[in-house]
Amino acid sequence: MVRQRAEDLLEEIDAKSNATLDDLNALIATATAEQNQLDDVVDFSRKLINHGNDMDVLQMASACEQSSESVQNLDIPTLPAAMTQIQLITNAMGECVTNINRCLGDLVPTVSGRLVTSFIIKLSKTPEEVIGHVTTDTNGDILIGIWCIEDLSRNRIHIYDTTFVLQGTIPSPRAAEKHAFGGIAVDGDGNIVTRCQGSNEIIVYTKTGDQVRTFHSELPEAVAVNSKGHYVVAGRYTLTVHHKDGKVLRTTPDPEGEYVKRIQCNVNDDVIVTDPGDDHIRVYDSTLQLKYRYGTKGDGGGQVNGPRGTCCLDNGDIILADLKNHRLHLLSPDGKFKQFLLSKDNGLLYPRGVTINLGKLVVAEQRGEIKFFEL
Repeated sequence: MVRQRAEDLLEEIDAKSNATLDDLNALIATATAEQNQLDDVVDFSRKLINHGNDMDVLQMASACEQSSESVQNLDIPTLPAAMTQIQLITNAMGECVTNINRCLGDLVPTVSGRLVTSFIIKLSKTPEEVIGHVTTDTNGDILIGIWCIEDLSRNRIHIYDTTFVLQGTIPSPRAAEKHAFGGIAVDGDGNIVTRCQGSNEIIVYTKTGDQVRTFHSELPEAVAVNSKGHYVVAGRYTLTVHHKDGKVLRTTPDPEGEYVKRIQCNVNDDVIVTDPGDDHIRVYDSTLQLKYRYGTKGDGGGQVNGPRGTCCLDNGDIILADLKNHRLHLLSPDGKFKQFLLSKDNGLLYPRGVTINLGKLVVAEQRGEIKFFEL
């Protein structure tokens, strides 16, 4: 019921015709208090409903904290019961954001399915190269990992700016040994964190390709960075949290997979490990205790066929690339299937990676096309 109401609200926003939105806009205006007047309140409402704890909400929370009134109760007529009264606690940013997320957490973000733009990375057909990973940094630059199973010396990372101009390439530092170099994460210093499985290394680079440091991690297959700036590594047999200087902070067994794992951390520092060979993801909490598994092989709701990369929304929702079903899943933070965000009907073809970049959903396809969809 809440999901259907959310869809109804979004349609009403598009039509600008429902008086209920006046109440919601009034709530937003109150919460933002001393901020600059929003140019388009309707667009802000869409962001708030779709994304919850995004930058606009954080700014709103900051304004709430500075407000002279400690509590404001606003009645919103005709909305679902969960939203009929929103209490904005203004003496702490965290409490304000929590209350907003509590009201918006069950609403499903809508992807319009409209392809905004795309660009193509030329990949070799012989030997065959494919897209391995995709991520973005705070500047909006796109980082793409290129993978070649037939010749691992060709593995590399491309860095593109917001106009899709290639800014640089980081080649495999172990090309001569033909070790498996790959994986991409961006840490709090803006450095690029990678791994090399054959040499048991985590390798950190600047965006200009200068090597910052390396440290040992056993048989690393994928790496992510959590909110504390720690590096979380999916090894062949283990899951390990390292301080960025390499010190092991925590480790736990993780099942060996048939294919290379992927890894991601959400806003709560939950760790999402993709196991492509066994057609599921495993989600661990910040202490590396297994919370749940999602997925069985198939093409129905909650089923996957060759899962690959993930990304996380600010409310903890997970977006999962389903390679052979040509679609993206949206999951709640507790692993419940919500919907398919995009599919073959939207032009998806073998999606291997997904990320959010400057308000757009970015999908990296196997053969090198990078597509940007409107949220």
